[in-house]
Amino acid sequence: MSGGRRTDGFSAASDALFRARRRPVLRLVLALAACAVMASVAVIVTWLRTHVVPPNCEDPMTLALVHRRLTDRFKLPSGVTLDNIRTHAGGYLAFRFACEADLRGIDPHSLPEGTAVPGSVHYVSRLTADHQRHEVTVSIQPLLKLERVQ
Repeated sequence: MSGGRRTDGFSAASDALFRARRRPVLRLVLALAACAVMASVAVIVTWLRTHVVPPNCEDPMTLALVHRRLTDRFKLPSGVTLDNIRTHAGGYLAFRFACEADLRGIDPHSLPEGTAVPGSVHYVSRLTADHQRHEVTVSIQPLLKLERVQ
C-alpha cells in the first residue's frame, strides 16, 4: 500500500467482502415490521397498566383503603399514619403489590388492656378478578420490645 490506496490484488477481494448493501425493499419491510412490533408492545403495555395493574403501595387510593381497614377492622385511632412505606413485591407490570409500612400516631396507653402495640402493617394491593374493584388485604405485626431477662 502506498499513500493510503489499496493495490489491485486487495481491491477485488475487498469489493467482494464489502460490497454495497442490496435489497432496499427487504430492509424497508423489516423496518416497518419492527416498528409495528414496537407499537403493538406499547399498546399492550398501556392496556395492562390501565386495566390489570393495581395501584402501587404509595398510591393515595391504596393508602386510604389501608387506613379505613386499620380504623374499622383493627379499631386503631383515626390519627394513625403510615410511615416508611416499602414495596416487597410488585413492579411496572405486576398483578399485585406486597407492601409494608411502620405505624405511627398510636398511644399505647389508649389501647385496651392486654392488647399488643402494633408496630408495622403488611398489606397487599390487588384488583378483583373482574378488574373492576381495588382491594387491600391488611395484617398487623406487633411492636417488639426487648426486655432484659434475669
